[in-house]
Amino acid sequence: MKTSEEYNLLKASDIPYCDDEVTFYSLVPLQPKGHKAPLFIVHGADYNVSKFNNLAKNLDADQPVYALQARGIKGDVRPHETVEEMASSYISEIKYINQEKPFALAGFSFGGIIAFEMVKQLKDSEINVKGLFLFDSYVYPTYYCSDPSKKKVVSILYNIGQLSFMGLNMFSSIANFKRRVYLLKLKFQGLLLKLKYGREQQYQLQFSRSSKIDELHSLAYIRYHIIPQNIRVNLFWSSKKLYFTHDYNYLGWKNISLQGINKHILPGNHSEMFLSPVVEEFGKKLQILLDNED
Repeated sequence: MKTSEEYNLLKASDIPYCDDEVTFYSLVPLQPKGHKAPLFIVHGADYNVSKFNNLAKNLDADQPVYALQARGIKGDVRPHETVEEMASSYISEIKYINQEKPFALAGFSFGGIIAFEMVKQLKDSEINVKGLFLFDSYVYPTYYCSDPSKKKVVSILYNIGQLSFMGLNMFSSIANFKRRVYLLKLKFQGLLLKLKYGREQQYQLQFSRSSKIDELHSLAYIRYHIIPQNIRVNLFWSSKKLYFTHDYNYLGWKNISLQGINKHILPGNHSEMFLSPVVEEFGKKLQILLDNED
């Protein structure tokens, strides 16, 4: 098993069933062995795929698991500029190693939006996916809008709601207060590093990634328009909320996933899904679903 430091250094020879002429920017094998239909998990907005290691370890030994990390984390190649590009690129890498066999898709946080777009594109190509699993993935209300002007208005309203929620949430418990203080300190440290070294060096020092990826992915989030599909999703939902949402029951998926939503509630919050003791329960529930999906 590769360490988290090695994830961004993978090359084609690290991927089973591939030749050295293929360059893989996104595919990361977490547990490539086993006879079951493989599971591919799409990164969240923090781009960190090492957290999925804990989940892979809590699935069956013969359950193959791969992660899909964002292209251009280190600034060596240009990141994708749209969600559609991300989805298409990730599909290409999956197809190359999976040889048209059945597979399941999952996405954490923003990765759920990308995974949904991937299933849409695969359906357009008449390729069925063996289950779509969303890990605390939220459909921001701006994704419903195709018109840029409407997106701006909805974004302003959402940000007002988010600021109100953050203020109330910060003082709802000692743990939430400490978490918010930590995030504020992190932001302040970032400002100091930016003044001293510039934006790019600040990102490398603070987040170990290029600032370009955040810049281009932010544009991708703003531009994206989600289109309802005849797709059924399995939504893993954290019981403790850290962020404001306009729909606490279905995280915005009710009118997007037209074949219905199977909701699976996990204890803890968005940041604890892949940590013990939550990840053990998470793994058991997910494996049962993977084994029984059509």
